[in-house]
Amino acid sequence: MVRFATWVSAYGVALWIVGRFQGGVPDLLWFIFWLTFIPVVIYALLRLGKLVKRKILWRLRWRLMVTYVFIAVVPILLILILVGLGGYILNGQFASFLVSSKLHDRADQLRHVSHALTHQADYVSQDTPESFLQQLQVLAVNDLHEHAGDYPGLEVTLRLGSVARAFKLDGTPLSNPVALPAWVEGRTFAGIVVDRNEVQLRAVDRRRTKLGEVTIIYSQPFTAELLDQIGAGIGPIGLFEPEHDAKGLDEPLKAGTHLTVNTPQGKSSLELRLRSKSLAVPPPVSRLDYTIRNLAALDPVRWDGRKEEREENAGMFYVTSRLVALDRQLISSLGRFSGLYWVVFAALGVVFLILELVALVIGIQLTRSMTQTVDKLYEGTERVKVGDFSYRINIRAADQLSALGEAFDNMTASVERLLRESLEKTRLEGELEIARQVQTQLFPQMAPEVPGLNLYGVCKPARVVSGDYYDFLSLDGNRVGLVLGDISGKGISAALLMAAIQSSLHAQFYNGHSPETAPRALPPSTATVVERLNRQLFAGSPPEKYATFFYAVYDASTRKLAYTTAGHPPPALFRRDRVRRLDIGGTVVGLFSTIHYEQAVVELEPGDLLLAFTDGLTEPENSYGEEYGEDRLLEVARRALGSRPELLVEEIYRSVSEWTGSPELQDDMTLLVAKAVM
Repeated sequence: MVRFATWVSAYGVALWIVGRFQGGVPDLLWFIFWLTFIPVVIYALLRLGKLVKRKILWRLRWRLMVTYVFIAVVPILLILILVGLGGYILNGQFASFLVSSKLHDRADQLRHVSHALTHQADYVSQDTPESFLQQLQVLAVNDLHEHAGDYPGLEVTLRLGSVARAFKLDGTPLSNPVALPAWVEGRTFAGIVVDRNEVQLRAVDRRRTKLGEVTIIYSQPFTAELLDQIGAGIGPIGLFEPEHDAKGLDEPLKAGTHLTVNTPQGKSSLELRLRSKSLAVPPPVSRLDYTIRNLAALDPVRWDGRKEEREENAGMFYVTSRLVALDRQLISSLGRFSGLYWVVFAALGVVFLILELVALVIGIQLTRSMTQTVDKLYEGTERVKVGDFSYRINIRAADQLSALGEAFDNMTASVERLLRESLEKTRLEGELEIARQVQTQLFPQMAPEVPGLNLYGVCKPARVVSGDYYDFLSLDGNRVGLVLGDISGKGISAALLMAAIQSSLHAQFYNGHSPETAPRALPPSTATVVERLNRQLFAGSPPEKYATFFYAVYDASTRKLAYTTAGHPPPALFRRDRVRRLDIGGTVVGLFSTIHYEQAVVELEPGDLLLAFTDGLTEPENSYGEEYGEDRLLEVARRALGSRPELLVEEIYRSVSEWTGSPELQDDMTLLVAKAVM
């Protein structure tokens, strides 16, 4: 990567040299450079970050120092920068506000002057419009002669009917009297206007005389002297106005003398027409007395428009001042109370400084306590890493961090205990696995072959071992016993009771003989077998333990099935479109010492299907708390009657799993299927 970065950098330098001597290079070559250079920079930054994290920020002390910089120093710097920028912007806006206020005050002065002249029109005794305006001109010149310096460049236009007269304060006539737009008819006006691409201060006043309505218009163009008067106490002012000639916007302009602004009609070019003549930027009072510059719009009224509307960006001004000069302008309005605010501000500054020093001392103390605790904890973890759990931190718990020392000491003692418990758990899991393997051997490894009957059974335990029990007992060549039981409870206790039932049941038939040499006497009835099992289970198990049980014997020679159902969900016998429940028998086994059970016999016809199941298939609940139920189980079995028993069982398990929506079993699930064939 270093070599690649070197070649990319050399390629970029070569492009720059060629561009300097030949005036440029194709953009495609620069695109290729940036396309390769940016990934190099990103890779270098990532490597640098990893280096800093691995080397510099490894120790907690350095991390805390960096944290303090980002939490304390950086925010303070950002706040100071923000305050500085905010102060600069606000003072710049304040300077523009002062200039704008003085301009509007000057326009109001012109309106008062024009209003005073209109009052004198009542004393003019001339009978013709020309002589009337001539005498009114003399009055205007005489009134303002002594104050001509306060109104540099002032122009006056007098209108009486269709007669107009324009002149300056020295009496010099003007050839272009100010035209009166329609929106000014019948009203007075004072403000900033743009007329003939020139921004001016203008005031209009009217008065009804014996010769008609006389209109007096005072127009004061922006001059360097006027800008000196407006900027007094603030600083020099510059004025940007629309260009007189038709220069294109694409023409090169001298830097600092032109502005290009966006208007609703498109782009407009403004040129710097005027600057203050004698004003200079106030000298700085201190190093913090920065120069303030701001640009603001005049927003003059379009004089020749159809209605009174402001022309945005038709004129702009910039003002240059100092921070202290502007603050003096602001505080001067507070009078003798202005010093009080500075005293309060200085007192708050001293308080803040003291608080900052106290915070610094507290931070150093806290940092020292944290780093000492962390160093000891790190040493302790290194000892634990090599297996030494006898190491102790021995730190007095004075705060939350030092309390970790006590927690570490407790942890080392607990870890050793947990290791012993983990070994014990591993041993128990091994024993459970052995129990599962033993229980798997207790279930039939394969179904016996019986003429006219296909058998299939399966058990899915909810835990490692199951409390359900199913079995096929080969009684002789034509007889087979079908067994299905459900032990109360789950886990090891249920599995042990299941093994006891299995051994007890097998002992009743084999009685110490192998299946091949066992006597061929007729087996006892199913009711008798269940009664014996009940007495044995009652005598050999705790009082709270019991089991539901289904036991049946099928005789292939007669195709008859004798059964007894002891508290178990009645198996279902599907015969064509009907379902018969085999519910003859009695209550659960193992709960009472003496119980009488009954036997029933049913003949199986070709195509019949016997389905026996435990409640683990009917009681699972979905996310709404609804049980799967026997009706759904029987309906799924009905749809799969034409399938092999293996497929039927698989379909039932799939349906129950979709109902619960979870791969974990809520209870042991056991199915036993017997299908009658020809």
